[in-house]
Amino acid sequence: MTYNIHRGRGVDWKVDLGRIAAVIASYDPDVVALQEVDIGRKRSGHIDQASDLAARLGMDMLFAPNVEWDNGERYGIATLTKLPIRESRHLKLPLQYRSEPRSSLIAILGWGEGHVVEVINTHLSILFKERPGQVAAIAAAMANEALIVAGDFNMTPWSPAYRALRRDSFLHSATRFARTWPAPAPFMPLDHILYRGQVDVVAAEAWAGGPARTASDHLPVVVELQAA
Repeated sequence: MTYNIHRGRGVDWKVDLGRIAAVIASYDPDVVALQEVDIGRKRSGHIDQASDLAARLGMDMLFAPNVEWDNGERYGIATLTKLPIRESRHLKLPLQYRSEPRSSLIAILGWGEGHVVEVINTHLSILFKERPGQVAAIAAAMANEALIVAGDFNMTPWSPAYRALRRDSFLHSATRFARTWPAPAPFMPLDHILYRGQVDVVAAEAWAGGPARTASDHLPVVVELQAA
């Protein structure tokens, strides 16, 4: 699953992390890539949202900040997983303007007997001129043949940067044109899961389980993969 949780603020403007946990639990994924996650921020009740969700769901957690403040507040992306974490790293993505800092969180996870899968969680710029450099940085950081890129790309499958990422890194789209924004009546496919390696897609869709229509401004997208 990949899910922009909008710091737990739903379409009713209420911050309710319990609804986010309920949406995730309604699908029960092995790996979740989360974007727009607050840690210790006043606006969301000083909660460590990444650790809170991991505890609620019984998953391990990795966090990468996009922005950090001197008072300890942080904002960024998190990956929750039931799979064993072998290693991880934080990749800061290039900016051309004074826009919001962006990053990727790269995790190597154990998968099956003696296998690993590389999972790249990312949240790309809303500025189309920044995205080509960001997807190039992500492509350059890829290390494994078995690989998943998941996140809020802030672009549709027709965007040049999206097509370049797929083409240059030999990636397939698992979620194709799954529409995720805005959550109550989505018409834009902005959140994506791409993959490569010897796997088959069993099922993939925008997920509307639990309170997904109200918990965030995005719907999550999900995919079930199996070894080919």
